[in-house]
Amino acid sequence: MSDENEEDGDVATLARDPDDWRKWFCTDETVQIIAREPHKLGWLIGFDKLTPLHSEWIRYVWDSNEKRALQSYRGSYKTTAVVVTGSIRWMLFRPNDRILLTRKTFKASSEVMRAISQAMQLQQVRELFKYVHGKYPNPVIDREGSLKYNFKSTITPEGNMTAMGIDSGLTGLHFDKIIKDDVMTLKDRISKAERLRTIEMLYEIDTNIIDPGKGSGTIGTPWHRDDGWKVIRSFCPIARYPISKYAVCPYSGRVIISPEEIEKKKKTTTPYLYAANYELELQKDESLLFSDPTFGRGWDFGITGAEAQLDAAYDGTHYCALTIAAPILRGGVKFYQIIGFAYAGNVKNWIPEVVRLCNKYRVRQIHVEDNPDKGYTADKLAERGMRVKRYGEGMNKHLKISTYLFDVWPFLEWDPKTDEEYMAQVMDYKEGIEPDDAPDSAGSLFREAFPRIGVNIKAMYEW
Repeated sequence: MSDENEEDGDVATLARDPDDWRKWFCTDETVQIIAREPHKLGWLIGFDKLTPLHSEWIRYVWDSNEKRALQSYRGSYKTTAVVVTGSIRWMLFRPNDRILLTRKTFKASSEVMRAISQAMQLQQVRELFKYVHGKYPNPVIDREGSLKYNFKSTITPEGNMTAMGIDSGLTGLHFDKIIKDDVMTLKDRISKAERLRTIEMLYEIDTNIIDPGKGSGTIGTPWHRDDGWKVIRSFCPIARYPISKYAVCPYSGRVIISPEEIEKKKKTTTPYLYAANYELELQKDESLLFSDPTFGRGWDFGITGAEAQLDAAYDGTHYCALTIAAPILRGGVKFYQIIGFAYAGNVKNWIPEVVRLCNKYRVRQIHVEDNPDKGYTADKLAERGMRVKRYGEGMNKHLKISTYLFDVWPFLEWDPKTDEEYMAQVMDYKEGIEPDDAPDSAGSLFREAFPRIGVNIKAMYEW
């Protein structure tokens, strides 16, 4: 130990600020602090936003052989704390346990486990593990979906950590600890089939995959009244941390998310999703226009005749929305394959991406409103070689959405790669409630490019 570190004083004083942990050193007391205040292990890794509240979450989910569930608002660092920091802490103290990390997809789960692998390579973490286990933590297996370290002394088919998606094959595997992180997503909000598939896998995980007497934890946010949280609630109580009560850590007074950030999220998130993902409350949505979208298997690039519409935005409270659709005949009936993208910020920054997507989906022409910017966006797209159809907007937005988009809704086959933000705006559309740029774009596209005989706007105006 260096003289410099000896002069830092008692390690117990390293409790006030993340910067203090840059001067940390390994002692029994350091290890004890990490055991009872695991957010400081997060500080050691570099997660300086973590607070004593995050220690409460880590201990609640991990330090039990019961089933535990925790909901907290998006952006509260629950994955950073509970999954990344919590997993490393658990391996430090329980080196032979087999941990399963499951998220909505295998890719999402693997990405988080990659962050854990990278954190384990930090020298300060390696020194900590060497102090506890007598050797540096070197990976025996470190590949996508699987981590095993040399400190694991038991022989099992499973390593220290395994990453899987909610739809991965789990038969024959067994674990000492299971962490389910964001296994319910927007897909569960909009698709009954997805909700049922998720619920089926939750039953499988919590009944057949976990070893008897071992614990599991579920963290995330709610999306739908009948999503997987309904099943979790039947297994165990759910600890809830809404943004209105926990934007500031109640133990330290440290700000987790600022009032300015909260206000921005309110302005750029649909009211339904803000209530669900930030206040953890599910509002009744019987008055919504659009429900149960049909998802196809993916874009058929063999279909020609694709048209696009760009709804341009110029400030941070609105989105640029791009809708692309192409007609398909199904048994003599015209359907449309459709995909949508939503971008936050000024359209000037997104024009190259719009051009790239239109080329990718073989768009023959793009429809752009001239009113807001005197033709600037249309001109910039044309300069990049796009065929642009300009039009002036004079129609009431709600009337446009509730006729042109509503009329064609049963005949739409959505590409699963549609942006979540785009789809959320469509599903949560209500008159006068923003953001509504995505349904506005879709309504404009079907009015301008694919008008259907059944829509009689003149009659509606006369009525």
